[in-house]
Amino acid sequence: MEESKVAASSDVEEGVEDRNSSPGVNKSAGHDGIILIPHPSDDPRDPLNWPMRRKVPIVATLCLATFAGFSGSLCGQLIPAPQSKLYKVTTTQMAYQGSLANAGMVIGGFVFFPLAHKFGRSSAIFWSLLGLMAAQAWSAGMTHKGDYASFLGSRVLSGFFGTVTGILGPRILVDLFFLHQRGRAFTAFHFFFDFGTVAGPTLGAFVAANRSWTAAYWYTFALAALSFVMCFFFLYETAWDREPEADHSYTAPESFVASRIDTFFPGTKVAPRTSFADFLKAALSPFIVAITPVTIFLGCFTLVSFGFFVAMNAITPVWLQKPVKIGGYGFTSRQNALFSFTHWIGISFAWAYGQLVSDRLPLAICARRGGIWKPEYRLQALWIPALLFNPIGLGVFGAALFYHWHWIVVAVGQVFVTFGSLSITPITVNYACEIFTQNPAETAIILNVYRIGFGLSVAFYINPWVDLMGFNWTYGMMAIMQVVSFLFVLLLMWKGHEIREWKVGGLLKSEEGEHLIEEKYSKA
Repeated sequence: MEESKVAASSDVEEGVEDRNSSPGVNKSAGHDGIILIPHPSDDPRDPLNWPMRRKVPIVATLCLATFAGFSGSLCGQLIPAPQSKLYKVTTTQMAYQGSLANAGMVIGGFVFFPLAHKFGRSSAIFWSLLGLMAAQAWSAGMTHKGDYASFLGSRVLSGFFGTVTGILGPRILVDLFFLHQRGRAFTAFHFFFDFGTVAGPTLGAFVAANRSWTAAYWYTFALAALSFVMCFFFLYETAWDREPEADHSYTAPESFVASRIDTFFPGTKVAPRTSFADFLKAALSPFIVAITPVTIFLGCFTLVSFGFFVAMNAITPVWLQKPVKIGGYGFTSRQNALFSFTHWIGISFAWAYGQLVSDRLPLAICARRGGIWKPEYRLQALWIPALLFNPIGLGVFGAALFYHWHWIVVAVGQVFVTFGSLSITPITVNYACEIFTQNPAETAIILNVYRIGFGLSVAFYINPWVDLMGFNWTYGMMAIMQVVSFLFVLLLMWKGHEIREWKVGGLLKSEEGEHLIEEKYSKA
C-alpha cells in the first residue's frame, strides 16, 4: 500500500478547508489506527477529499429530498374517508393509492438510474423533485366526483418521481464517505427515507384535520419545493472515476450560477461522457444485480422483514377505527393519527441503534480479526432487530388484536416491529452497496424492489388471510417466517465469501481483504 494513500479517520473528520489541500496525502495514522478505504486520490476535486462543510449540506439535502419523496407519495393514506365520499368508492378502494404509489416507486428506479448515468446523479434528483411537485399539485386538483381514476394516476407519478433520491442517495454516500464512515451515513439517510414512509401519512392526516383533504398534498408540494431549492444550492455531482487512465479534465467554473447550469441543465458538463452502448449497459445492470445469488439471498430476507411491517400497517389504521362491538377500538381519525406516533418512536430507536452500532460493531470485529475487512461484518448488527424485536413484535401485535388487549399492547408490538424492520434497512443496503462498490445505485434499486414488491401485494390479501386464520395465527406465522428468513443472513455470515464468488455479469466487487485497521490496533 502506498504510504501517500494512508490517513487516519480523525484527519478526515477535520476536513479540508481549501481547494489546494487533501486528506489523501496525509501520511500519518491517527489514534484510532483506521486506514482510509477507498484510498483517496491526491486531487482536491475527488469527493472523498471534500471538506465536511461541503459533505454535510449534501447529506442534509439528500435526507430532506428523500423524506419529501416518500412522505409525498404516501401522505393520503390515513385520510381515505373524505375522498371515498367524494368519488363514491369504498375506503378500501381509496387505499389502493398506496399500492399504486409503490408501483410507481418500482418503475421510477429503473427509469431514472440510466438517466442519472447519462446526465448526472444530482441532475436526476433535481428534476425528479420538480416532477414530484407536479404530481402533488395534480393530486390536490382532483376535487370532482369523476376524478378517481385521474387521482390514482397522480399517485403513480408521485411514487415514480418520489423514489429517485432514495435509490440514487446510496450511490452518492458511497462517493462521499470512507468505509468506516458509511454505516452512520447510511443510517442517517435511511432514517429520513423510512421516516417519510411512517411520518408522511401521520403529518398528512394532521395537516388535513379540520381542513380540506387537499391540504395534505399542498403541504407535501411545499416540502418538495423546499427540497428542490436546497438541491439547487447544495448538491454537487459526486461521480469520480478512480481508474488510473480516467479523464478528470473538467474543472467547475468559479461562478456559482455557471456551476449550477453545468450541474443541472440538459447536456450537463459534470457527468462523464456516455455512449449509447454504455447507456444501455447501465439500464441492464440492475437486472444483472437482481439475479446474482448474494442479492437473492439478501433480498428474500429483506422482503420478509419489510413486507410484514407493511402487513401490520395495512391492518392497524382500519382496525383501530372499527367499532368496539365488532372487535375494534373505536378510534377517531385524530386518535388514529396520534397512534401512528408509535412509528416515530420505533424509528427513533432504529436511528439511535444504527448510529451506535452500524460502524462500531463491524469495526470492533474487524479489529479482533487482524484488521482485515470483510463485508459480512456489517451483518452482525442484524441479530437484535431481526431475530429478537421483529418476531416478538409481530407475535405481540397479533395476540393483542386477537384477544382484544388494551391498545397500549398493540402500540408496544407496533414499536417493536417498526424498530426491527427499519433498523434492518440501512444495514442491508450498506452491506449490499459494499459488495457492489461499482454499482450501489443498481443495488439500491433491486433491494427497493424486494422491499416494496411484497408490500405492494400484501395490502390486497392481508384481510382475507386474517379472515381465514385469525390475527393470532396470521401474525404468529409471520413471526416464524421472520425467524426462518434469518437463515439467509446466517448463511451469508458463514459463507458470504464463497456465495459472492458466484458472480453474474462480473459486477460483484467488494473491499474484502483491505487492511482497514493497523496491526498495532488489531487484537488478532
